[in-house]
Amino acid sequence: MLTALSCATLGAVPTLTLRNGVKMPTLAAGVYQYNSSEAFDSLSAALANGFTMIDTALDYWNQDGVGRAVRAVERSSVFVESKVPGCANPLENTTRNPFTCYRDTKKNLEKDIALLNLSFVDSVILHFPPFPSFVVRSCGELSGSCEMIRSQWNAMQEFYDAGKTRAIGVSNFCPSCLECLKGAKTQPHVNQIMYHLGSGVNTKAQDLIAYHKEHGIVTQGYSTLGNTPFTHHASADILHGNLTTSIAAAHNVSTVQIALKWVVAQGIVAITKSSNPKHLASDVDLWSWNLTDADMAALNGHRSPDSPSYPSFACSS
Repeated sequence: MLTALSCATLGAVPTLTLRNGVKMPTLAAGVYQYNSSEAFDSLSAALANGFTMIDTALDYWNQDGVGRAVRAVERSSVFVESKVPGCANPLENTTRNPFTCYRDTKKNLEKDIALLNLSFVDSVILHFPPFPSFVVRSCGELSGSCEMIRSQWNAMQEFYDAGKTRAIGVSNFCPSCLECLKGAKTQPHVNQIMYHLGSGVNTKAQDLIAYHKEHGIVTQGYSTLGNTPFTHHASADILHGNLTTSIAAAHNVSTVQIALKWVVAQGIVAITKSSNPKHLASDVDLWSWNLTDADMAALNGHRSPDSPSYPSFACSS
């Protein structure tokens, strides 16, 4: 069973059960675009206000602050997810060489937990597919993408088998990239994609989520407030739009809570972030109230001007 939603949780946040039995919280505190000090402050507030999962990445360059925040609490009380870069990216110093994907990934995995100063992470994922997918918008044998993915996955598998992570997955993978891993010893437990209110009308997003369900992959959503990977700002349509404002008023909650609730109500892990403790506390308060069927229908059909054309910036098929 893919996502047995459980209220026997690490805290107040319900969990989803991965195919290997590991329980993953349905809400995570992110640290993208924070420096180490900001990451420490934000995560310390998030953990104090009920968050039980952290989402970080090696190339966020704030691992020191993330690790300090985690080590300040009981390790078993927080689910730590990190990411290592995809292969052959000319902008990423550690993975530029397409012929050393396996070696570079092994180094990055070890570097990641060393910088976090943790003995293990709960989940680690490939941050994006190999760079050729950005060019041809898909993965395949001819472009070399599949070979690079499998090389990286071998390093991920070894890391998993060594007990240094409890789960392995991917991010920004489209079906053609996931197909490269058919036959792998361990299939991806998760795929992290761009997903927020307005994505419900995106056929490609829904097709990808259907692919995940068919293959036992948990969907995680980043940019859940409509902020793109390149901006700090949440979508004005989500924060101040007529639909979210009216539904929020009916439930006496914020528009941010409406946007996050819509994501988790679909069995999708929502990743969000804030430096404001009050906002973090309200972000966690998603399970003391419910959206009505009419609310969900309206939100599912909402077409936002900020909706991405595809839930991955790396590929589209």
